[in-house]
Amino acid sequence: MKVFERPGPVNTDEVVAIAKDASSKVDYVVIASITGDSAVKIAEKIRDKKIVCVTCPQGMHWQVTEMNSGVFAEIPELRNKLAKLNVEIVRGTIPLFGPSFSMRLHLKKTTALDIVAKTLELISPGTLVCMETVLMATDAGAIPEEKLVLACAGTEMGLDTAWILKSCASANLFHPTKGFRFVELLAKPGLALNPSININYLR
Repeated sequence: MKVFERPGPVNTDEVVAIAKDASSKVDYVVIASITGDSAVKIAEKIRDKKIVCVTCPQGMHWQVTEMNSGVFAEIPELRNKLAKLNVEIVRGTIPLFGPSFSMRLHLKKTTALDIVAKTLELISPGTLVCMETVLMATDAGAIPEEKLVLACAGTEMGLDTAWILKSCASANLFHPTKGFRFVELLAKPGLALNPSININYLR
């Protein structure tokens, strides 16, 4: 396991290298990527696995279909690169960042799912996102249930966390036999940084 001295996109290239080395253990690779850039970097190195790019849903602060400046100006080119690399793009409701988060933010009501999410963030924000992206990819039918999946995510942007996980649909998250499992931690920041959530983060 690689422990990074600091979180964030500075670790992206090393996570890509770690993912390439570990990819022989799995048939599926899931990348959390707002713009697709991190997914392109993984797909260019891992050519013999199915790769899924999971991006933000409608209503998030980062709306990839509406931003056309800065880093987001490259999205059309990145989407073309993803298509050429046969990377499937998934965009859907984030399991632990949907209605329950809206209840916490707007109704000031904490749910059990909020507790699960915040607990996983104690390991690293990327750990939570790795789980969520695998659930999203499975819910979308991009990967089957009960498969070993290599998942990579990070802190806000880029990559700093990598896990091998067992996939399941979000409805089976806590199923006693076919439910989700953390299998092997490949990389994480030594000290997790949990970015503050701005009230304007969602509409």
